[in-house]
Amino acid sequence: MIRSLSRTFGVVLLLVLSPLVAGAQSMLTASEFLANVAANYATIEDYTATMVWTDETGTMRGALLYKRPNMIRIDFTQPKDQVIVSNGRVLQIYIPAVNVVLRQDLRGSTATVPGGLATAEGLALLRRNYTVAYLEGPEPVPFSPDSPELVTRLRLDSRQTTEAFRRLILSVDSEGLIRRIEGTRIDWSEVRMTLSDIRVNQRLSDQTFEYTPDPSASISENFLTNPEG
Repeated sequence: MIRSLSRTFGVVLLLVLSPLVAGAQSMLTASEFLANVAANYATIEDYTATMVWTDETGTMRGALLYKRPNMIRIDFTQPKDQVIVSNGRVLQIYIPAVNVVLRQDLRGSTATVPGGLATAEGLALLRRNYTVAYLEGPEPVPFSPDSPELVTRLRLDSRQTTEAFRRLILSVDSEGLIRRIEGTRIDWSEVRMTLSDIRVNQRLSDQTFEYTPDPSASISENFLTNPEG
């Protein structure tokens, strides 16, 4: 169970910490559009959002907070009281259903540090390892069949099978914010993350990303680098 949860949360972090803001859309090729994502993301110090995550295991919902370079916190309402939090030094995931805290020391670790894609370097890697095109052309399309909101959709296809996702689809709204990321894993399973009520540069305090688990919770150390533990 711990191994399965580790895999799920690893993918959640990868998508959550992907670039948040896209640039102006007028007369841009898809590659230029993605380049603007990188340029504009560099101006964001922090953000908050409401997140809905869906994969083959079901749906998770929560309040997402992020601060550069690698601080993150997700307080879930579904599953209730579940928490993912990293202060940049230690990543902790509290799973109330089994009263367990998965903990990973990020200092000097070979584990993937949260926020890897949410940097100029990470975006450069994304642009190098994926081809990019407009999914349905540069013109905005409805966010969902019955929604008045319009989005521009980008399709990114992996150049090699070593990437976590074969394909990513980004839905970007009229304000240049990514509202949805859809991913196809190597095993062809699908994941989807939807963000709403996105607010950037909220001057979040570092203290927001500190977390002390309940003393009664069991601790599983270094679950990313030692998944058998």
